[in-house]
Amino acid sequence: MPVIGGVSLPVRFLFHLLWRHLRQYPGRAASAILVLAMSSAFMLALAGVGTALRFRVGAYLTELFPDERMRLEAGRAALGPMAIESRPITDDTVAAVRKSEGVKKVWPVEPVRFPIQAFGNLFGMEIGSDAVVHGVARELVADALADDQPWAMPTDPEQPYPVVASRYFLDMYNLGLARAGGLPLLSPAAVVGKDFTLILGQSSVGLVASTREPQIVPARVAGLTSQPALIGLAMPAEVVRALNQDFAPGRPPLYVQLVVMLDKRAERDDFLKEAVALGLQLTGGDVIGGQLKFGVRLAGWALIGLAAGVFAVGMLTFYLLFAMIFHARRVDLITLRAFGLTPGQVIGLALGEVGVLTLAAVGLATAANLWLFLWLSSVAARWSERLDWLPPGLFDLNAAGLLATCAAIFLLTLLPALPMLRWVVHVEPAEVIRDI
Repeated sequence: MPVIGGVSLPVRFLFHLLWRHLRQYPGRAASAILVLAMSSAFMLALAGVGTALRFRVGAYLTELFPDERMRLEAGRAALGPMAIESRPITDDTVAAVRKSEGVKKVWPVEPVRFPIQAFGNLFGMEIGSDAVVHGVARELVADALADDQPWAMPTDPEQPYPVVASRYFLDMYNLGLARAGGLPLLSPAAVVGKDFTLILGQSSVGLVASTREPQIVPARVAGLTSQPALIGLAMPAEVVRALNQDFAPGRPPLYVQLVVMLDKRAERDDFLKEAVALGLQLTGGDVIGGQLKFGVRLAGWALIGLAAGVFAVGMLTFYLLFAMIFHARRVDLITLRAFGLTPGQVIGLALGEVGVLTLAAVGLATAANLWLFLWLSSVAARWSERLDWLPPGLFDLNAAGLLATCAAIFLLTLLPALPMLRWVVHVEPAEVIRDI
């Protein structure tokens, strides 16, 4: 087999034919590239947004509002401007919920039943206000604590009480107070581990004070949580129980919420019916969270389906253009067979032409999506940099997913072309020569 420049002569001949065919119908080839590039670009953009909604935002919402975990509160009845709990949550309610079928764990959330003020030092200024404090189990704030971080009553009275604060406080400071006072923005590292003071039994807004003298105790921010339900300050459940007994003695324990973890095989709707019979209902946050999860998942799948539809229309137009090209070139391809090329070589030549145009179209679509992603990422970074509750990596580029999708587009474009090409070249050369 003759070899020129390290490449066999038949291969050089096929490359020559490929280059000639690409230049033979420039208008149709350019139209095919444009159609496939536009449909691929729209497909990549829609599929990328849909996948991000379904798997990134959806996963984040599922982490905030797990299907197996729900927050229950006492049902309320409106009495003019006031809301009255029909059946307050007591220890009996907790025991009844624990006996329900499918329940794995129940964590009651106990509020502090006396006024508390929190004071801290910020850039040389003492800032304080009344505080909302709840006693929770470690499992409910595990996202904010290190594995070795203690979450219990301090053994030494001089040690600070561990407190978990909401990340939304940090966001409100960065978005509002810092702007209003000309103060620098804070990162979580400036808050976690910071000591502050709690004044037990004292209020600055006129709340009924405890019968005991106010007591000053130290506290320390053990972590920040992104959970929407933990807007106030969270302390160990045993600490809040002990403080309630000291500053509000004689009152039976009452809870504002029950956090229930169900078995994965448990029927959520059946349990909720039992909970309603006990005077409980889903918290507003869980209701909104469920609606958000459903809406985000539905929107994600809808965009992915729309992406597939757009790509299918683009592929159909692409193949209509190629059908026109190969119909006009059918005699040339069969003539090549009559001159000795095998059907495989002729199909390879035509498939190479499809591959070159497809590669050009996919490259243009990928470049357009990369530019769009980088622009959107820079815009999103500017308005989300101060929202610390957003999950890290929400706007990161999934390079592997993008490359895999581009490879899938390339293969999906080549494979359906094979039947059309086989139909073109699998005709007896004698018939073509007779027709010529």
